[in-house]
Amino acid sequence: MKVQLVEDWRIEERRQVVSQRGLNAWPHDQPDDLKQIEQIGEWLESQPVPVVLQHPLHPLKMLVGKDFSPRMAYYFALGDYEEADLELIETMVRTGDRVLECGGGAGITGSLAARCSGNPVTIVEPNELLHGIIRRNFKLNGQQCKMIAAAIVADSYVGDSLTLKVQDEYWWSSVRDDAEGEPVQTAVVRVSDMLDSLCPSVLIIDVEGAEVGLLPDRLPDCLRLILIELHTPEIGEEATVGVVNSIMRQGFGLRSIRSQTWAFERDC
Repeated sequence: MKVQLVEDWRIEERRQVVSQRGLNAWPHDQPDDLKQIEQIGEWLESQPVPVVLQHPLHPLKMLVGKDFSPRMAYYFALGDYEEADLELIETMVRTGDRVLECGGGAGITGSLAARCSGNPVTIVEPNELLHGIIRRNFKLNGQQCKMIAAAIVADSYVGDSLTLKVQDEYWWSSVRDDAEGEPVQTAVVRVSDMLDSLCPSVLIIDVEGAEVGLLPDRLPDCLRLILIELHTPEIGEEATVGVVNSIMRQGFGLRSIRSQTWAFERDC
């Protein structure tokens, strides 16, 4: 069963809000959002079987049930879940691209990347609570993924594991030392090992602040596009500038910024 949880006027109003967001602050639930989330939570509890939500702006679907976050269901139905990433993927990922996504979320951005590229997407995601959700949403959207159960780390990282802080809203979990949440040990993979073995043409990064110092000094020639969410409210402006400069020094030009997501494409 497919349903529309949010009225069209709310979706259009939120599109205007998303388009005006800046770099230095995260959006926050407003009183009306909280009311809608509460109502959706009650609705989810009443459903005997999972239901399919259709994204209002993109050719994407999500499966939700009693154990699914009502907040996530609401923002997906509203068109405000990773909307900057989705817009950039839809306009910049090409047919034939090989996509590596670091931080899989609910599998929605990866599903769109797979659709746009025509190829399976490799996802590096340390949070095991998300793996089933990601696989189900890829399947629901008629796409394929390869899952690597690990956290992506810089080449200089010492050790074979690290601590992931898992939050109740578990797509916001983070490996940052100052993050909140239940500590869970996870395996790691180094970024250059992934780039060298997979030779992606597109790299998508959303790692909740762990992007600082992540990328190597030499990016492979196969890589033409980097979409990276820079969590400036958490990492600060100096670290944000450092990440941007490290990418541009390697022959990438800044092509677009949507909310906190930056798009860099290799200069010809």
